[in-house]
Amino acid sequence: MVSSRSIAAVKKRLQLCFIVCLLIGVILRCTNAAHKVYWHDEVFTTVRVLGHQGQVIEDQVLKKSVVSASELQAFQQFPETRRWSDTWSALASHPEHPPLFYLLERLWVGLFSPSVTAFRALAVMFGLGLLPLTYWLCQQLWQDHWTGLIATCLMALSPVQLLYAQEAREYSLWACLILLTNGYLLRVMRSPWRYSSEAVVVRSPKMTVVRQWGLYSLSLALMFYTTLLSVLVVIAHGLYVLISGSRHQWQRWAVSLGAALLLFSPWMVVMVGRSAKLESATEWTSFRQPLGQLVRFWGLHLSSTVIDFGLPIEALYTYLVPPLVLVLLLVALGQLLLVTPPTTMAFCLMVLMVPALGLILPDLINGGQLSISTRYFMPSLLIVTLILAGWLRQLMLSDRRVYRVWGQGIFALLLTAGLVSATLSAASFTWWNKNSSYHVHKMGEVIGQSENPLVLSELTSTGLGNAISLSYVVPPETAFVLFTYGQLPEIPMGYSDYFVTYARGELIDAISSQTGKSLIPAQGSYELWRLE
Repeated sequence: MVSSRSIAAVKKRLQLCFIVCLLIGVILRCTNAAHKVYWHDEVFTTVRVLGHQGQVIEDQVLKKSVVSASELQAFQQFPETRRWSDTWSALASHPEHPPLFYLLERLWVGLFSPSVTAFRALAVMFGLGLLPLTYWLCQQLWQDHWTGLIATCLMALSPVQLLYAQEAREYSLWACLILLTNGYLLRVMRSPWRYSSEAVVVRSPKMTVVRQWGLYSLSLALMFYTTLLSVLVVIAHGLYVLISGSRHQWQRWAVSLGAALLLFSPWMVVMVGRSAKLESATEWTSFRQPLGQLVRFWGLHLSSTVIDFGLPIEALYTYLVPPLVLVLLLVALGQLLLVTPPTTMAFCLMVLMVPALGLILPDLINGGQLSISTRYFMPSLLIVTLILAGWLRQLMLSDRRVYRVWGQGIFALLLTAGLVSATLSAASFTWWNKNSSYHVHKMGEVIGQSENPLVLSELTSTGLGNAISLSYVVPPETAFVLFTYGQLPEIPMGYSDYFVTYARGELIDAISSQTGKSLIPAQGSYELWRLE
């Protein structure tokens, strides 16, 4: 009797916690979204969605000796033609990014004027959609209401999900489609049979089975049209069906995959036709990283599901927190293996391990850095939340008081870590996911203090995107001199201050030689130099 009353009390607290976390999750996703650094990759989201071509922009700005920030901003607005064909041409010129999210953005901003708010609003919408999908997937995976509430609480405050819900990129959409596809697969794997009240096994109607496999196939195709990395999710699904399904289910899965690939074939034609561009665009993934550096990144990927203070990778945090989160995950898996049906655990393990190993093993075997990107681990990070939720449910609603205490304590600790992390992230103008544009906001503050500054920017692989990113945070009249790699032009005179962004050895020497002056760091450790 005491145990029943205690469990009932836990359930009431959990319901209240669910409502609070849901509200906080919605508020955090809408907080400060328009004011964060609009970084290099988001800049090129805008460029392609609006129908501009990166090379054409470079050609135009290189024709001018000086270009203002407002002129750079013109490439973040619709051209006069506003043609969908221009958008398609821009997207097809980058086959490494399938077009679904970008076409949805084009439709979305077509209803409004292009702006940071408009472009990020669609990602916020998908970030909000992730929350009900989390609950729905828990119903398919754990078939339990309380696990769904716990998982939704954790997802609402997950630092990594907040980051990608506020970024004008395809990853919040991908997260939604991953959950949707996972849920449809779990549903169809159970759909051939249903049980009557007399516990007599009866076959489901044939059209119901066909419809459910069709929905799964359609969700696969949409996932392919979002990112090519969806192939890792498909491999995980295939292994799960092979391990847990019957011969008929394996055959139906293969047919569904074939139908999804058929739907995706138009973009496959684009990829084949532009294979050279695809290879050059993904060449960066082959650059080597030290093994120790890779391991630190992997740990931070994992821990970002529940805690992320945005500290440098060299900080002590990197060596303490990710191992603790890993231990927590391993304990959760170990406990669930004792009480969970084998097919459910097979699904969790396949979706957790296959996408992660698909990124990690190539870097270990061939050398590379594909696995340093947290966003690529999205399938595994999502299932981590569901695994922790399944374990916490077992603890929090246990008949044993000590388990309930531990479960509630761990749950409260995870929510607190997530809330603190997400609040810090939401309040910050920049975070680690801004990559090469991380310091743009501080750069803009320093440049904005000058009366009549000139900014020199070399058009390296990320030069144009970072220059346009910087144009968002400096006065519109700020002058820029953009030049191609290794071709420093004559520097115009008459400006109060001269700044150089992302300068390296050869460029520093060339500027010093031309001007007879020295380059010194403008302020702090970020990549801004001042000519003195």
